Amino acid sequence: MTEMQNMLAVLGGERPERFPYTPMGHWNRRAVRKLLPDNCYHDHLYCLPESSWGSDERTDASREAAVNYARFMGVSTLGVGKGGAMPFGHGGPAEIIGELESRSEDGCEIYRFEGGGRRLVRYDPYSVQYGYTFPIRTHDDLDALELPDPHDPSRWVDIEGDVAAFEVAGVMPAAKIMGFFSGVHNNFYDFEPLLLNFFDNPEFVHRLTDTLAAWSLACVEEVLAHGVKLIEVCDDLGTPEGMLISPEQFDTFYLPHYRRLCELCHSRGAWVHMHSHGNILPIMSRLVEAGVDIINPFDPHEVPAPGELVERYGDKVVLCGFIPSDYYLLEHDQDIEALFARAAALGRGCGRGFVMMEHGFPEDLSARRFRLILELVEKYRRLD
Repeated sequence: MTEMQNMLAVLGGERPERFPYTPMGHWNRRAVRKLLPDNCYHDHLYCLPESSWGSDERTDASREAAVNYARFMGVSTLGVGKGGAMPFGHGGPAEIIGELESRSEDGCEIYRFEGGGRRLVRYDPYSVQYGYTFPIRTHDDLDALELPDPHDPSRWVDIEGDVAAFEVAGVMPAAKIMGFFSGVHNNFYDFEPLLLNFFDNPEFVHRLTDTLAAWSLACVEEVLAHGVKLIEVCDDLGTPEGMLISPEQFDTFYLPHYRRLCELCHSRGAWVHMHSHGNILPIMSRLVEAGVDIINPFDPHEVPAPGELVERYGDKVVLCGFIPSDYYLLEHDQDIEALFARAAALGRGCGRGFVMMEHGFPEDLSARRFRLILELVEKYRRLD
């Protein structure tokens, strides 16, 4: 079976040859260049460009690099569009796109994104400051918000070619959209006033959320029409201590958009993979009811009693993850292997299916440790 066939088997409730694998990806371009072979790298692979991306169709060399990356890593999905291949859940034209505004002598980069928000990327150590500046500071700013036309054909010039190339390579083509909750406070409106407006001005929160969700869903319509089979949405809703918002607030502001997303994808024969950090157990049943097909990451540091989670939801939805986010920091290789073995054991208990995922690869990861992780992924994906 190809990687795509394994993923389709899991999504169809059938037994794959081995667990599908969807890594969080390399943390930045430096990690990509350090850890991957040269033939796996192209500027369109990573979610942020060296400077900016043009409107011309991406080249065959760009697609070939993405396919080489998929084969080297053994991944089951690839994101479409410029900057969409990896990391998981970010990049590509169904999200807002950034371009480099400035780069300082110490390597710090400021990117300006569609809609007017700016993001600061630092190195040594690596960090990303979402919402370095926001385009919406007052309620009146929402009326002046300018988003690109989601139905502009030039935005989707790469998609059909990517879908065709990835499917021939046996990898499922995916597209990434902004989270209905986190996409707001990452890119458009600061987190603290957003939460205050839940109570002080819920009408504004509805208007803001509905505006951005409508744009994302229009992008979903476009990529599905061009052949994409999987929509990935990153929407961090929790911390290890619990939800960032109440389940009732999720119901009021965000659940209708998840229902619409799932209805839209399922009507086109596609699927939805939703990611959230934190303990989101209070809304698990809501996500399942809405029709989300894959839910991740279920970091054991953040979700208590993963065995109980498998027992309760493993027959209802495809679960993903079970490897803690700091796994790569452990001193001894055998301790890392023990985490992969535990994740695989939990995955075998998932009646609906399981997708293996780890937290990704920072630039300070050694080449030897990176090779070890890929060997462990390959070993523990086996179902025999």
